[in-house]
Amino acid sequence: MRFIVIGLGNFGASLGAKLCEMGHEVIGIDSREVVVEEYKDKLTGTVCLNSVDEFAMRSQPIKEVDCVIVAIGEDWAASIQTTALLKKLGVKNIVGRSLSPLHETVLHGLNITTVVNPEAEAATAIANKLVSDRVKATYNLTENMTMYEIEVPNDFLNQTPDDCQMTAKYEMTLVAVKRKAIKQNIIGKDVETRIGKYIFTEPYHFDKGDIMVVCATPKGFNKFAEAYLK
Repeated sequence: MRFIVIGLGNFGASLGAKLCEMGHEVIGIDSREVVVEEYKDKLTGTVCLNSVDEFAMRSQPIKEVDCVIVAIGEDWAASIQTTALLKKLGVKNIVGRSLSPLHETVLHGLNITTVVNPEAEAATAIANKLVSDRVKATYNLTENMTMYEIEVPNDFLNQTPDDCQMTAKYEMTLVAVKRKAIKQNIIGKDVETRIGKYIFTEPYHFDKGDIMVVCATPKGFNKFAEAYLK
């Protein structure tokens, strides 16, 4: 896929670099020449321009990419102006970075495809990891629903998902399980990887080291954490 990231601060630059690592094409845009120069070798390309300048933005392939991410931090006005300009120029898929609840409301008012708050999401992920080192990752789906990757508790070993009654007891639904496996890389060396299972048509027994991918409410997760993740 092809992306444009506008605003190469910590969030925008890190996101752009990660997308490139995943094999995507990323053009980074920033008004600061020193920043553009710093990331020119880490992204597919970088451009120094003012994103609220309509003439300058028209010179970029904003309609030819799959998504434009407005990652501008701190400058609330520039973020809104840039987003409004992208809408005016006909960009369909825009991701906006929220700097505050009011900012998020304005972005939704502009009918932005997706609004993210990386600081809040990072805080949630860190908080959950502080609860237990068995929590490997979290993904917020809605205000009252989160996806968690949790290393299977010792109490669940050799039991089936039905035995554990996660839905009935903890408002938690098992989506998939990631289990350790060994495969050979391109030079024939054994490397550890994970294989996923998401359809449980026959009895599946949890094994040590399994990662459960579950969907849960905050209340349900907290209750589960109290019971198994201390």
